[in-house]
Amino acid sequence: MSTDFFILMKSELSLTLIIFILLILKVWDGIKDNSTWLHIVNFLLLLNFALGFIFNSDGMLFNGMFHTNNIIFLEKSILNLGTLIISLQAFDWLKTHKHVPEFFILLLTTLLGMFFMISSGNFLMFYLGLELASIPLAALANFDLEKIKSSEAAVKMILLSAFSSCIMLFGISLLYGSTGTLNFADLSSQIANGNLQILSLIFVFVGFAFKLSSVPFHLWTADVYEGSPVSVTSYLSVISKAAIVFVFISVLGPLFLNFQGMWYNMLFLSIVLTPFIFY
Repeated sequence: MSTDFFILMKSELSLTLIIFILLILKVWDGIKDNSTWLHIVNFLLLLNFALGFIFNSDGMLFNGMFHTNNIIFLEKSILNLGTLIISLQAFDWLKTHKHVPEFFILLLTTLLGMFFMISSGNFLMFYLGLELASIPLAALANFDLEKIKSSEAAVKMILLSAFSSCIMLFGISLLYGSTGTLNFADLSSQIANGNLQILSLIFVFVGFAFKLSSVPFHLWTADVYEGSPVSVTSYLSVISKAAIVFVFISVLGPLFLNFQGMWYNMLFLSIVLTPFIFY
């Protein structure tokens, strides 16, 4: 197990470096052509994607709060590739936009939060990564500044995102109250079929379902997707959902492994009750 800080956190550090480069170039104000901005960003994103396939190593940092392995590096590389494709997709739209560097700074900040979520080994880091990924997304949803629908999409997203985050945070607090720890490694061995822990699982699951737009917690999705720019909608529907799925597998799977029967019952009830919700 490696403890090399720069190797284990290379994905997060490379994204942070790109964000700082864009900030410096923005403050310098020497680039006037949007096409030049876009070529620079796409080149940096391509380098960032290629970096994900070299110097990979398993290990953990900060007393287990951050961990990574080859699977996690692969998941981050998939997200990097998707972000690069969305950047290429947005080329024609951003060529005439007034705030190109701001768009990519917000976009990469959300991606950085997703990386922290995927590598989190502690609910504290997980929640901080979740908020880092969620708040800039509301600004991206409002990036068509002249359209009222875009502002409406941003307001709906930030309010419902805050609501779902509060639900998840309440579930995490119940879990901490019943176990006395937030570390995933310790939680997996202490979680049993207690009523309080079952309730915490439900709240955490509902928070995930909001982020994943799972039925019946998906009603916000259509308005936000309609009001957001096409490229932002692509990012919301693909990159953010993929990140939540990766976290869902790596967090809820091993963490609540003792609740296999309850998982089955929750899935069965959701399938049975969904038609009645929309009747």
